[in-house]
Amino acid sequence: MAKLPNASTAKPKRLVTKLIHQRSVHHPTYNKKETAKERIELDIQHSIARVAYLHARIEGTLVASDHGTKLSPSSSGRTIMANISVGQPPIPQLVVMDTASEIFWIMCKPCTNCDQHLGQLFDPSVSSTYTQLCRTPCGFRGCNCHPMDRSPFSITYADNSSASGTLGYEMLVFETSDEGSIQVPNIEFGCGHDIVYNNDPGYNGILGLNNAPVSLASQIGQKFSYCIGSLADKNSNNNKLILGEGADLEGYPTHFQPLRGMYYVTMEGISIGERRLDIAPATFEIKENGAGGVIIDTGSTLTYLPDDVQSLLYKEVRNILGASYRKVIIETYPWLYCYEGVVSRDLVGFPVVTFHFAQGADLALDTGSFFEQLTDGVFCMAIGPVSATGVDNRSSVIGLLAQQSYNVGYDLVNQESKLRTKYFYT
Repeated sequence: MAKLPNASTAKPKRLVTKLIHQRSVHHPTYNKKETAKERIELDIQHSIARVAYLHARIEGTLVASDHGTKLSPSSSGRTIMANISVGQPPIPQLVVMDTASEIFWIMCKPCTNCDQHLGQLFDPSVSSTYTQLCRTPCGFRGCNCHPMDRSPFSITYADNSSASGTLGYEMLVFETSDEGSIQVPNIEFGCGHDIVYNNDPGYNGILGLNNAPVSLASQIGQKFSYCIGSLADKNSNNNKLILGEGADLEGYPTHFQPLRGMYYVTMEGISIGERRLDIAPATFEIKENGAGGVIIDTGSTLTYLPDDVQSLLYKEVRNILGASYRKVIIETYPWLYCYEGVVSRDLVGFPVVTFHFAQGADLALDTGSFFEQLTDGVFCMAIGPVSATGVDNRSSVIGLLAQQSYNVGYDLVNQESKLRTKYFYT
């Protein structure tokens, strides 16, 4: 089969793919009738399920599968997705970018319950670059495993959705800025032939980016970075993921610690404007039993902090807003701190909320990252207490809203994460 025009199979140093969120006009299932209230409710439901899942992994209550551990649901909320082409000829696949997952898998023909897949379903039988992964190593490239010798994978979601199939090797194709492409051969991935999901997933698979040897981040260069613009901008087209040695690692560094397939960062405190909150130094530390610590995650939209920290943060916000803002109680989520008003109009001049990390790296949250507009006249803090997720081990999770407009880079060799100077998109 002829090669793609301007294609290169040399070891890539910089692979770039655009990212979109599920509430974007660029997503195939974009719902233009969805209200802000419906969107935030999905964000909350998804984030609660995600954080509860992460804590279940910490507590060891999720059973490992044949190839990896159980994953969290990614079918709602503003999940970030990458469009990567697989095989030869290349078939575009929209997959969820997940920093807490290890395996890269997509739906494949023949497939049970794949009626709601996006775009063209990948068929390994017609790809000239597909190779099965056998339990017993093959003696030559492209050999076919005996049906009983194929290497399986099986993944179950926290909401009882699941994917199972076989492992193989395939070529990934990335577009370049000059309308050419870069081909990356022999990427291990999962071909999902049996899919079970409770809702329309809006994705064709999962792009695992943790530090496991089989994650795409580990298979391509040991480095990656992502930059996410405004999640409130449904037309935003500036989000991107960079894989390989060319990942953007500029900016202030902070070490991360990979535990249980998740990335932990050392948070040292929180400030609102020039005021540093009175938080005990040990609050964000990982305890001997594995509880505590701070996970930076792409699967949760909201951020969740220990209850006493979230309460302290809220009290400071209340002092700043004063009595001129009327508090609103949301019956479904009484822990959600909301007020009457419009963020863009009423919170001009509100001080920046800053998360301080070891070695001097900061994550500064402006009003668009710290608050969400619930309705036309009500806004809420986008930070909740960990107890709202039904767990009490006090581990914190920094979600996507807090990471908006930042470039976040990971060096898996040196275990260093870097937060670059904030971008302002136009």
